Amino acid sequence: MSATAPPISPTRFAAALKDLPLSSLHGKAAELRNSITHLQHSNKELQPFATEGDEVCKDAIAENEEVVDRMEHRILLLRAEVEGRGM
Repeated sequence: MSATAPPISPTRFAAALKDLPLSSLHGKAAELRNSITHLQHSNKELQPFATEGDEVCKDAIAENEEVVDRMEHRILLLRAEVEGRGM
């Protein structure tokens, strides 16, 4: 994602899943989980600086939390697609 392009909407993301093979859905879920883990780790490392008043770190944590929420929602969309296929 670039600084000027908004993330793909949940509706468009879900629609894009329809044409993907099951292996790609599982791969995307794994990729999202890995990204979430890295963002959460980053937030833990930034937290002491944010607690000391570093506004840049506070902003980074808030942005990471928004991204994590979006990724968790996408995992739910992936799960719904897989379950919708009877898996």
